Amino acid sequence: MTAWLVATIALLPPLALACFVAATSRTGDRLVAVQLATAITAFILVLMSFAFKRDFLVDLPLTLTFLSLPGTLLLALFLERWL
Repeated sequence: MTAWLVATIALLPPLALACFVAATSRTGDRLVAVQLATAITAFILVLMSFAFKRDFLVDLPLTLTFLSLPGTLLLALFLERWL
């Protein structure tokens, strides 16, 4: 087991915690938890691409990172009626 996989496994509990908060909390906290889960997921994908020696797969988490903030802002705009 490489150090990349160990680091990936170490990031799974914070990801699970962020997903739990996103599923059970108030609306404002959910948006923050979704942003945190997206950042952790992007970091996990980068670590996995290095662990499996597929360096060309770094484009996927980069795209995820660039699209997560506008998506969250659009979701906040949509949910603004109920906040």
